[in-house]
Amino acid sequence: MSSILILGSEGFIGNNLINHFEDISYQVTGCDLYETAMHGDYRYHKVSRLSPEWEEIIGSKEFTYCVNAAGSGNVPYSMLHPVADFEANVLDTIRILDAIRRQNTACRYLHISSAAVYGNPLALPVKETAPTSPLSPYGFHKLMSEQICREYHQVYGLSIAIIRPFSVYGEGLRKQLFWDICSRLEDTDTIELFGTGKESRDFLHVRDLAVLIQKILVQSGFNCTVYNAGSGVETTLHRVASLVEKYFKNEKQITFSGEARKGDPINWKADIDAIKSLGFTPSLKLEQGIVGYIKWFQSL
Repeated sequence: MSSILILGSEGFIGNNLINHFEDISYQVTGCDLYETAMHGDYRYHKVSRLSPEWEEIIGSKEFTYCVNAAGSGNVPYSMLHPVADFEANVLDTIRILDAIRRQNTACRYLHISSAAVYGNPLALPVKETAPTSPLSPYGFHKLMSEQICREYHQVYGLSIAIIRPFSVYGEGLRKQLFWDICSRLEDTDTIELFGTGKESRDFLHVRDLAVLIQKILVQSGFNCTVYNAGSGVETTLHRVASLVEKYFKNEKQITFSGEARKGDPINWKADIDAIKSLGFTPSLKLEQGIVGYIKWFQSL
């Protein structure tokens, strides 16, 4: 039976990975900053940000896989706190990889990076080979973390794969666009969002991301290959706002400020040929995902 260590197990993506891999009978271990596991009774390690015990944790079991869903995932936060973002996304990456180098070189490591490394792509859909030009400290730090992955693969021979998620959403996400719109639809009379509404994103439901990660773990050669994690569908923010308003059933005026938020890209659409070659096709259309998200939000 395969065993998997999920770092950042109490976060949005990490918790969904815990659920997914438990459902398919992997031996699952979680690791995060909290005293105890918040979402289940799986094997769990608390780690301290000040002195992370990575070697002890990684050496506690002969893990088949390690998925790094830890770190900061917040562009505005990184703009205000670049040092903290660097520590979470860069320093922890090298500490984790060095612990694998020392304790379990057979462990296959999947690094969750971000499409933020692309910045504003020169062409759409954006391929994994496209130039990287981050717009925020978060994007720069994710790119640095990828370089560390390449270092540990090339110098020490570790088995590593990298994914770059685009806009991941789903039940349990308590920040970003869907959460902001739903919160304002519930509490305010008018809603103003950043940008013009013509900006676009490529949305992937977190359950589809979990399926994709499983496919990469099983099928990747772990030669530091990079995979886009998206749906291959471009959707404007105006369209998203309209869909959320429609299914929330609380009609209010949604406007856009015309002012871009610093660090945000303009248009995103992923080239997903690489993940299609693994047999991956997103199962949830955006409208289905929005309906599910709203049901979850309204149940809170």
